[in-house]
Amino acid sequence: MLKSSLRTKFPSIMPSIKQFSTSALKGDLYRYQKELPKLPVPTLQESAAKYLSSVQPLLNESQFQSTTAKVQDFIKSGGIGEKLQARLEQFAANPKVDNWLAEWWDDYAYMSYRDPVSPYVSYFFSHKDVPTLVGKDQLLKATLIAYYTTQFMIEVQNETLEPEIIKGNPYCMNAFKYMFSNSRVPAEGADITEIYDGAEHPYFVVAIQNHFYKVYHHSTSGEPLSKAQLYKQLEHITQDVQKFGKATPLGALTSLNRDEWLSSYTQLIKSPSNKASLDAIHASSFLIALDSNSPVTIEEKSKNCWHGDGQNRYFDKPLQFFVSANGNSGFLGEHSRMDATPTVQLNNFIVSKLFQEDSKALVKEIDSSVESLSSLPVQSLPKILSFDINPYVREEINQAIVKFQKTIESHDEEIFQYQGYGKNLIKQFKVSPDAYVQMLMQLAYYKTTGKIRPTYESAATRKFLKGRTETGRTVSNESKKFVETWTSLDSTNEEKIATFQAACKQHVAYLSDAANGKGVDRHFFGLKNMLQSGEEIPEIFTDPVFAYSATWYLSSSQIPSEYFQSWGWSQVIDDGYGLAYMINSEWIHVHISCKKGNGLRSDHLKWYLTESANQMKDVLKTSLPPKAKL
Repeated sequence: MLKSSLRTKFPSIMPSIKQFSTSALKGDLYRYQKELPKLPVPTLQESAAKYLSSVQPLLNESQFQSTTAKVQDFIKSGGIGEKLQARLEQFAANPKVDNWLAEWWDDYAYMSYRDPVSPYVSYFFSHKDVPTLVGKDQLLKATLIAYYTTQFMIEVQNETLEPEIIKGNPYCMNAFKYMFSNSRVPAEGADITEIYDGAEHPYFVVAIQNHFYKVYHHSTSGEPLSKAQLYKQLEHITQDVQKFGKATPLGALTSLNRDEWLSSYTQLIKSPSNKASLDAIHASSFLIALDSNSPVTIEEKSKNCWHGDGQNRYFDKPLQFFVSANGNSGFLGEHSRMDATPTVQLNNFIVSKLFQEDSKALVKEIDSSVESLSSLPVQSLPKILSFDINPYVREEINQAIVKFQKTIESHDEEIFQYQGYGKNLIKQFKVSPDAYVQMLMQLAYYKTTGKIRPTYESAATRKFLKGRTETGRTVSNESKKFVETWTSLDSTNEEKIATFQAACKQHVAYLSDAANGKGVDRHFFGLKNMLQSGEEIPEIFTDPVFAYSATWYLSSSQIPSEYFQSWGWSQVIDDGYGLAYMINSEWIHVHISCKKGNGLRSDHLKWYLTESANQMKDVLKTSLPPKAKL
């Protein structure tokens, strides 16, 4: 989910974090952190071999020979490659360096990135509809989201949340430190992350009719509030906001280019009251937006979670929930410090609780509560945050609305969902479901465009200390043979099945290597970062093939959830597609995004995904034993 052209150079800049407070270890959340291995540095030879294998299907023979010569020159004995490798290995071995990649990655990939975070960086989840009163009533739904998010937050703050262990490997939990009570803030050159002590800021923020309200989730004595107490505060807000009407949508400024937002932010914080209100938003545990719309279709629901109209929002918050007037809900994640894995866990927890909630018991609890709002044991009633908006900033807000609308209108979005076609079916073909869907997308793209293009799949490296992601390069010689065979009118089923199996096997191998810190892209990123001032850039890095092979015409990522009906994000280049997918037990989902006006159409790719899914099922089922056939 990253832009491929964020920078042309790789400056050694530490990510900017403004830390207000830290907590001592309390529970077991981080108990494996000291045991986690460091991210390895692959050898020059293995990365060179992987790189050449990954670019070969993209090139003709003469291009491949030229690139091979440049790679061989780079890795030759005594050459510049060995010097950079030695520097990187020395840097990675430094006891003070927990993760050699983390020293630069957040800044390079996110904080220095200047395009709007929404829709270009943030990702959304659309929650599965809950078929009870809880799922239809806006305030009940918002109450429970606030309540269960607070419960999850308490476990994170107390560090009593169980650390993740996957296939016997403990996973790094460092990202959970950036989940609550912080915000991205615009700054010159590279944004910063302001982190606050959650115990000193026991509240969340509600956005409603473009106003922002401060709502406490803990009492003055430090006790979490009940569902009834939270409900009464939200009910008060919906009544109180009627006195003010719809506000000037200050949150729209967070949809701007980061430098434009910085300009407005600088103007805003000249006023002490504005500074205090913005700080209150930044320090809040999370944000819940109460929207006045009622999305019905999956496309309407997805668009509301992804971007809405860009106004009743604050896109810099890492945790932002939405509840529409008809009870539809979802989530938007600001991607800078956290990938989707921690927020999937949070949202799965919340939505699972929504499905378990007894609506009648909840209503009875609220109705029977004897406490009046004024007697709630909190610091104060929900407080509206005030802003003094000068004419300059007001015009910037007006321009932000226009620019955001233009940006959203330039996007083409479709959602492919195939019911009755999920893991349970795919596993009958004795293949990795992830590899299966990756090949499905390759085949559909090839049918759509007639081309084989560089493809990114996110591979998690959280088995390493402070690990985030590595690039899984989907395109291979085997995947090229697969799409060519499956689109040939002369191929037999046996040939199609053989090329499919070979492509999936290769994909699983590369993704496994990537998850083990043995991919190509991050290693070369590190090597380039080892260049010293005045040194000539090696020809491998100036070769047009190097940049092209990391230009993600297809950018893809998968999350696991049976509690979402959709999720997605933007394409990363104007000539490409963003493909966010889920493979559930009985259905497949792919959110398709692309830019209009570049010859790409999301509806065409959606059509070919359906056609390819049917073709793959029909061909592969011929390989099943008679009793197992569908």
